[in-house]
Amino acid sequence: MKPFIKVPFKAILFLAFIVTWATAVAQQADSLANYLKEAATNNPGLKAKYSQYLAAMEKIPQAGSLPDPEMQFSFFITPMELVAGNQLADIRLMQMSPWFGTLKAAKDEASKMALARYQEMLSVKNELYLEVKTSWYQVFRTNKEIEITEKNLALLKSLERMALIRFKAAGVSPPAGPNGMASGNEIAQKTTSSGMSGGSMGKTNATSGGNSAGMTESSASSMGSNNQGGLVNLLRVQIEIGTLENRLALLHDQLKTGKVRLNSYLNRKPDSEVFVGDSLPEAHLPGSLSVLSDSIANNPMIKMYEADKAANESRITMTRKMGYPMVGLGLNYYLIQKRPDATSMMDGKDMIMPMVTATLPIYRKKYTALRRESEFLRDAAGESAANVKNELTVKYQESVEQLKDAERRAELFKRQASLADKTLTLLTSSFSSAGADFEEILRMQQQLLDYQFKLIDAGVDRNTAVAKLLSIIYYN
Repeated sequence: MKPFIKVPFKAILFLAFIVTWATAVAQQADSLANYLKEAATNNPGLKAKYSQYLAAMEKIPQAGSLPDPEMQFSFFITPMELVAGNQLADIRLMQMSPWFGTLKAAKDEASKMALARYQEMLSVKNELYLEVKTSWYQVFRTNKEIEITEKNLALLKSLERMALIRFKAAGVSPPAGPNGMASGNEIAQKTTSSGMSGGSMGKTNATSGGNSAGMTESSASSMGSNNQGGLVNLLRVQIEIGTLENRLALLHDQLKTGKVRLNSYLNRKPDSEVFVGDSLPEAHLPGSLSVLSDSIANNPMIKMYEADKAANESRITMTRKMGYPMVGLGLNYYLIQKRPDATSMMDGKDMIMPMVTATLPIYRKKYTALRRESEFLRDAAGESAANVKNELTVKYQESVEQLKDAERRAELFKRQASLADKTLTLLTSSFSSAGADFEEILRMQQQLLDYQFKLIDAGVDRNTAVAKLLSIIYYN
C-alpha cells in the first residue's frame, strides 16, 4: 500500500488563495473580453435565438422528404365470390410524390430560412456585445468620477481647514461642530454677536470723547470686516462640500445601477462584482474609416434580409411546381381463397395489380395566390435590406462624427485639466501664505473638476463610438 501523505491545512488555504488571486488578476487584466465571452455563453436572449436557429435547421429534412406512403387494408366479412376463387381481403399501398423539383425547392427554401435565423442570431449577438461594452464603459466612467469626486472632496476639506484657520486668526474663535469643525450657523451667530459688541464698545468710547474713541471704533470696524470676509470664504467652501457630497451619493447609486445592468446581460446575480481596472484601454479600429465604410454590407441584419429574399425566391419556384399534378405509384394485393367447385387454373391464386394515380390541380386561384404572396415577401425582404443598409450608413457617419469629436475633446480637456491643476496649486499656495482671493480658488477648483469629468467622458465616448463602428461593420 502507498503511504498516506498528509498535506498541511495552511498549505491548502494558501494554494486556494493563490488560485483565487490569479483568477481575479486575470479577470481584471482583460475583464471586458471575459465579460463578452460570458455574455455570449449565458445571455438568455442569445440562447433563445440560437435555439430558434437549431429549430429552423430541423425543418430542412422535413421539407425534403416525400409524403408518408398510404396503406389501406380491406377485409371481407363474407368472402367475395370470384371466378378464380373467393376474395378474402384487399391490401393497397400507395406512395405520392410531388412534381419533379418541388422537394428540392422546398429544401432550398428551408435552408435559406435557417440561414436567415442564423444571421438573426448573429445580429442579436452583435447588439449584445455593443450593450455589454457600453455598460462596461459606463461603469468605468462612474468609478472614475467617484474617484475624482473623492479627491476633490478631500481638497475642499483641506481648503475648509485653511479658511477656518484664517478665520480664527482674524480674532474669533468659533465653537466646534459635531466633527470638530465649526458649523456655518454657529460661526455666523458668533460673528454677529462679536460685531454688535464691537459696535457698543465704539459707542461707549465715543461718549467718553477724544482720539482714543475714534481709534477703538476704527479697529472694531476693521476686525468686523475681516471676520465677515473670512466667514464668507468658509461658507462658500462648505456649500461646495455639500454639493460634492450630494453628487458622490448620486454617483454611488448610478454605479450600482450600472452593475445591475451589466450583470443582467451576463445572466448573473445583480450584486455580482464588476471589474473595470484603473485605466481605460483604448479601443482601436481594424482599418481606416474610408475602407471600413465598405464593410457595412457584412452586417448580420442585411445578411438576414438577403437570406429571406433568397428563401422566397426558392418558395416561388416551389409554389409554381405545386401547381403541377402529384403522381402516385402503388400496388394492390388481392388475397384469394380456393373454391372447391372451381375449374379455373387461377383458382386460389393471389393477384397483384400495379397502380398509377395523379392529382388534378384544377383550382388555380390558391396556387396563384401562393406565388404572388412569395413574390411580395421577396420584394419586401429586398427593400428591408436596402433600408437597413441606408440606416446603418447614417449610423456609421454619426459614429465617425462622435469618434472624431471625442478625440478632439480628449486632447483639449487633457491640456485644460493640466493648466487648471497648475493654476489651482499656485492659488492655494498663495492663499495659505498671503491670503489670496478665496473665491478664485473655489472657481478654479470647480473648473478643474469639470475638466477632469469631461476628460473621462471623452475617453468613454471615444471607445463607445469605436464599439458602435465595430457593431455596424460586424467586427467582433
